[in-house]
Amino acid sequence: MAATKLLGIYSDGMVLQRNKEIIIEGTEDTLSEVKISFAGVSTAALVEGGRFKAVLPPQDVMRGAVLKVEGTDIIEVTDVCVGDVFMLAGQSNMELPVVRTVDLNKEEIEAGDYPEVRQFYLTPDYELPLKGSDSICGFPDGKWVKAEGEDKYAFSAIGFYAAKRIYEKNGIPVGLILNAQGGATIEAYMSEEDNEAVGTKEEDIAPFRGKGAIKEYIEKCNQNTVTWRGNTVAENFDLEEALKDAKDVELPGIVVTDYSGSIWFVKEFELDNAPEGKCLLKLGDLIDADVTYVNGVEVGRTEYQYPPRKYYFDGSILKTGKNIISTRLIIELGKGGFVPGHPYYLETEYGKIDLTGTWKMVPEKKLDDFVPGKLPQLIPLSLYYAALIPLQDYAVSQIWWCQGESNSGEPEGYDRKMILMFRKMREMYGDVPVILIRIADYINPLTFETEVPEGWRMIQRLQDEAPNYISNVKVVKSPCPDPIHELHPQNKSGIGADVAKASLEFNS
Repeated sequence: MAATKLLGIYSDGMVLQRNKEIIIEGTEDTLSEVKISFAGVSTAALVEGGRFKAVLPPQDVMRGAVLKVEGTDIIEVTDVCVGDVFMLAGQSNMELPVVRTVDLNKEEIEAGDYPEVRQFYLTPDYELPLKGSDSICGFPDGKWVKAEGEDKYAFSAIGFYAAKRIYEKNGIPVGLILNAQGGATIEAYMSEEDNEAVGTKEEDIAPFRGKGAIKEYIEKCNQNTVTWRGNTVAENFDLEEALKDAKDVELPGIVVTDYSGSIWFVKEFELDNAPEGKCLLKLGDLIDADVTYVNGVEVGRTEYQYPPRKYYFDGSILKTGKNIISTRLIIELGKGGFVPGHPYYLETEYGKIDLTGTWKMVPEKKLDDFVPGKLPQLIPLSLYYAALIPLQDYAVSQIWWCQGESNSGEPEGYDRKMILMFRKMREMYGDVPVILIRIADYINPLTFETEVPEGWRMIQRLQDEAPNYISNVKVVKSPCPDPIHELHPQNKSGIGADVAKASLEFNS
């Protein structure tokens, strides 16, 4: 095991912020001093408590540089760029990857590669210290990925579409630090004192404090999920036999109420010709998890509600005449089905077959509602310690923030929370500009409402008004999605264009 090690973000292909001090951090097991060399400058850094921190002078734009660290071991970090670094924080609409936007933006994605646009995805090491103690989070290893080939499909979609435009405009290397987490609350990014100031209760945090407490909780929740999902399997269930008592339902629709557990949906259709190439089955958005079969062959599965169901498969499993699609749906909280407004069709070399209309519905096994655990990114303080503090010495140019959905149930005071959070971020990273992406309209299909909820609207209003009470911030508005039941709209290219425009205005 290496005696000298750099923190995970200091790795091959990294992008450092131009015209700001460069801080390099790592660990050293045996020596009292290490030597760091970069861009013709060398410095020595003392080792204290097994850690070192070196400060190097600011640099202008640079490409292909090498960072060298000489301790017990010698480390060379290659292909280093100096350019503009942006921190991407918030929840799932910031995290949403490029691959989820291919339907709308295939040509744009495939039009070119951007090897000097790079992303580091931070995987949080969730640890909450005991109250009054210092952070105990580690900084997980990771790597910088270039926006080229298949790798660009894993980029934050907002980040990619914005960064490529910024790069096309000024030709300066771009680094994206993605530390957004799906479902995160704003309280997760807020400090101890700021959470106290907005009334967060210590009793809601205390069970998760201490080394390993969150990890143990996550493991328990995962096991509960596995157990509950396993219990949805009915012994000796025969789908063909059960179909004799099937109920006809019209899909798409939220056709299941007062039922948690497993339930099947079956659709027969006719083909005049058996296809030979790759086929695509689109099943829109399902609530909650599914496994889907075509003529008894599994073609895809999704473990939770939100991802669009796009299942590619070899057309050889289809045949001339009658064919059958069977979807085993797991419903967790008493309501579910096929969400309206999304695409439902089978596409073969001969065209598209519409799958809306009458399906057969067959229950397999009914259970009590699933009681989900709390995601770690819902715990106040969790991302402050796991995603902000570890990065506080890595210089950035701007913060891009896209969050609010998880706070729409209790929107009061969201403005004050933003004030406190951004003030703390700027204490950590300098007085950098903020681009705030307002959440898009959304109606939860399980509520059967026809208007965007007032709590959601309040978050949007407070975000729109942010320039009135937070300095140096620009607001980008997400357009209304189609359908309105889509929590993660694909139109991220347009948002990226607006973010790029705002970003360039800050730097002009």
